[in-house]
This record gives sequence, structure tokens and C-alpha cells, in this order.
Amino acid sequence: MRLGLLVRLCALLMLAGLHAATAATLDVPTPYIPSTHGNADEMLRLARVTPNDVVYDLGSGDGRIVIAAARDYGARGVGIDIDPALVRQSTENARKAGVAERTAFRASDIFAVDLREATVVTMYLLSGLVAKLEPKLLAELKPGTRIVAHDYGFEQWQPDRKLQISKNYMLYVVPAKVAGGWRIEAAMTRGREFLLEWQQQYQHVRGGVRVQGGFLPAFEARLEGGKVSFVLVEDDVSYRFEGAVDGDAMSGVVRYGVGPKQNEQRWSARRIASGHTVGTM
Repeated sequence: MRLGLLVRLCALLMLAGLHAATAATLDVPTPYIPSTHGNADEMLRLARVTPNDVVYDLGSGDGRIVIAAARDYGARGVGIDIDPALVRQSTENARKAGVAERTAFRASDIFAVDLREATVVTMYLLSGLVAKLEPKLLAELKPGTRIVAHDYGFEQWQPDRKLQISKNYMLYVVPAKVAGGWRIEAAMTRGREFLLEWQQQYQHVRGGVRVQGGFLPAFEARLEGGKVSFVLVEDDVSYRFEGAVDGDAMSGVVRYGVGPKQNEQRWSARRIASGHTVGTM
């Protein structure tokens, strides 16, 4: 009798260990813990959601973030959750809220979903899963897409903004890939070859221009989504570049001169060599 009881206890312990190991592998909250309605609003507010946005919520649970994005901000929303029961509940909740036409919910593994349509991504996931998602997010999301993480952010990628209102929220703006070499064309080059070289770690960039006779460091270099700006100084003149990145091309305006009235020229650049985008600079 005692031997049988011991065998049953061992079996229960083995099952408990298996469940814990499975939960650790999946790295998802167990049981499901939703964001509060206030948390959902803070996330959408931090992302500055507008009616032009498509909001993807990864691990959408009962759909409250997606529904709030549609109901309160006029956006379109898509919720992804691996639990079909929660997807059915979300769909019904959206119908009751009157936003069924602007929302969709899918029962899917978040790693299998195509995210290219998203302009905003929200997530309340544990840190291990967030880390595994980082390469997918950087590969699929367009520059300028906003990612808002609740409590658990990326390890190496520093947020563009961090907010604490009851909970912690981190905003990340997906940066364009600018690492490598670019050939600048602008009137201020006076026919000389200007080769812009960038090193990049997420949204942080540094570098400068190789020009006949030397190297001009890029001061105040900034990258925000697909927008880039930097300052070159030559012969005691500051040239302030502002522009937009479109794949292997950049273009914008360069301003220079003394006082508030500045000279203004157009500039453009073409990529001539690729570089490593995310690693250590």
C-alpha cells in the first residue's frame, strides 16, 4: 500500500516538473494575465496611435488593446494569440464594442505571423520571448514603426522613450538600416567625392565623410525611424543635413550660413557598401 502511494506521488511530481519545464520553454505568462484597461491606454498613448495606424498586439488575450485602439483612437487593430478560446472571446468582445469591422483576431504562433502591415506593435510578454522576437521585428517592420513593450523590454536595444505610470512602458522606433558607405551628391561638395560612412547600433549612429584631403566627422548624428540628420563642418562652415532614408537612397535638405536666414540646397546619397547594422559600433 505504501509502495503504491509512493509510486503515485513520484508520478505526480514528474508531471509537475514536466509542466514547469514546458512553461519555461514557452516563456509565456501562466496563467494568462491581461493588461488593465488603463495600461492598454497608456501603451497606445505612448505610441501616439492615430486613425492611420494598424496596431498589432502580440499575445492579445481578450483583445482589450486591439479594441481600445479601434474604439478610442480610430485605428485598425489585429490581435494574435495562440489560444483559440481567447481569440473567440476577443472577436465577441470586439462585436459588442462595435468595432468588429476595424479589428481582426488570429489564433497563431506570434513567430509565424507576417508583421509587415503593422505601424504599431504592442506586447506584454516575458523577457525571454521578447528577446527571441527582436530579430523578427527588426527584419519585418518598416522603419518608423513604433513598438511598445509593457514591463519587459529588449536587453540591448535601448528604448527611444521610457515611461512609468503605475507600470513601466518602453517605446522603440524601428530604425532604418544605414550602416555602410554612401556617396553624397550636393552643390556644397564642389565636385569632390564625398563618401559618407556610418556605423550603427540600433537607432544610434556615428561616422563621417571621407573627402579629398581628409575626414569630416558627423556631429549630432541622429536616426529616428527613417529620418536622419547630422552636421558636417568644413572651413569653419556648419552644414546641417536633414533627410529621409528610402532603402539604398537618402535625400533631403542641407542648410548653412550665419544667423537665422540660411542658405538651402538639396542633397541625396546612394548606398555603395553595406555594413553591420545592429552589433557593437
